[in-house]
Amino acid sequence: MTDQVSASESAVNNIQVDTGDDWQRLSPIAIVYFTIRNILTTFQGLIYVIPALAVTFNVFDNLNSPEAYIGISAIILLTAGSGIVSFIMYKFRVHNQHVEIHSGVFQRRYTNLPLWRIQNVKIELPFYYRPFGYALVVLDTAGSGKEEAKIVAVPLAYAHALRKRVLIEKAQQNESVTANALTSPDGDKTLITGEQDEEKEEILNTRSVGDIIIHGITNNRVWIILGAAAPFYDDVFGFVSEWLAEKGLQLNQLVDEQAIAWWQFSLYAFVVLMMVMAALALLSVGGALFTFYGYTLSRADDRYIRRSGLLNKLEVSMRASRIQMITAKQDWLDKILKRVNLYFEQNTTASQQVQELMSPNKLIVPSVTENEAIELSQEVMPGCNLHAQTYQTISKRFILHWLSVAWTVPFLLAITVGVVSEHMDVVVLAFSIFSGVALLLTLRWWRWGIAFDRRYIYVRRGRVGVDYLCFEPYKVQQVMVKQSVFMKRRKLATLKVVLASGAVTVPFLPESYVYRLADSILIEVESTRRSWM
Repeated sequence: MTDQVSASESAVNNIQVDTGDDWQRLSPIAIVYFTIRNILTTFQGLIYVIPALAVTFNVFDNLNSPEAYIGISAIILLTAGSGIVSFIMYKFRVHNQHVEIHSGVFQRRYTNLPLWRIQNVKIELPFYYRPFGYALVVLDTAGSGKEEAKIVAVPLAYAHALRKRVLIEKAQQNESVTANALTSPDGDKTLITGEQDEEKEEILNTRSVGDIIIHGITNNRVWIILGAAAPFYDDVFGFVSEWLAEKGLQLNQLVDEQAIAWWQFSLYAFVVLMMVMAALALLSVGGALFTFYGYTLSRADDRYIRRSGLLNKLEVSMRASRIQMITAKQDWLDKILKRVNLYFEQNTTASQQVQELMSPNKLIVPSVTENEAIELSQEVMPGCNLHAQTYQTISKRFILHWLSVAWTVPFLLAITVGVVSEHMDVVVLAFSIFSGVALLLTLRWWRWGIAFDRRYIYVRRGRVGVDYLCFEPYKVQQVMVKQSVFMKRRKLATLKVVLASGAVTVPFLPESYVYRLADSILIEVESTRRSWM
């Protein structure tokens, strides 16, 4: 990846970014991108219908029917045809410091994006682009509900030149560069020339294959897939039973006391469970390698650059001043292995459905050691020390509040039903659930706290795992103090601060502490004139 980027950077010299009055067409390779995108969009729409069909019909029988083959073929042909139409209808130009894009088939869309408003430039290299030297450029601005603009298929060298052009426009807005370094002698067209100083990148962190494997094991999210596949369980079980029956093994015979002892059956079940868990772990590790292979985090002047990906190479750039918050996350397995997932968060403009790696507003450094997490945190926010703080913990009334408000009535109702119907198993289950909830609330109370060292605000939270948050008070956009009638009687209050990266809430704090901290934050906001946009 580094060699490819270096080659593209050297090819950037003398590339003309401004396309003038003429609208530009994409390379025909963009047809592949549009086709894949339309197929995924169609699948996302059908995924809500599939569970209903799975419940109503026999999935495996219908998949082997001629009607199913005809329907699938028709969907594939339509999406492929729509990819060609999308390619034909797409055009763009970069003119007068604006990016303009016409796109869409049935719903035409015109995007006009000033270069100086662009906050992030993400360069993607899908595997089907890489042999041809093309890239996809995502231009993101603050305050939008989603990624503002995508230039779908341009030469890689042009993508890097456009990114440099955006950075220069931002520098002009901040009055940090001179206009003489930006324009050609005729003053008509903007050029990126070899006379401009090249940025020097410093690699801050890399992830080895072993680190990525650890990340895949400790951040296994395959249970989401299992939950989505719930409607198919009956069909899968039936299919497995039929397959075993063909091999001469009947499942109902296994549980017959005369056929096999209970301890043998338990051993078989345990072995099968371990095999399933191993398969899921391998799937998670494969996903981690697919997304994080070749990971590097580097710094060039005031920007952090993340590059990673096995097939689809991704490059995301983020200005250091725009980082709103550092988040260090440790699940229970991360704590055992002393690993941390570190996030540098900018804002929440990207859709919540966007994966963390794909998001242009969040940089993730996966499964670093605790010492590496401290070093990287202090690189981004000098003096930040997440673990060396004396946290103000929340009140124990947090536990009593949620137990009484949300769980006492259902618990008493379940106990009553169990006693009246003489079903002691219901009573035992109710006690078990109530005890589990009480334990989780206790762990959450124990973790939750806040600290302020006059430079940064720190928040600690979690249950079994623990998350640490750090942000600068002058970047806070809104401060809210909330009190219910019962909290006011106990001199407690909830503090909520809103940043561009999202809201942070800490409940059931001492009232005096909340007001002192709120006043300190407001003083920082009013007295600090530094710009972080």
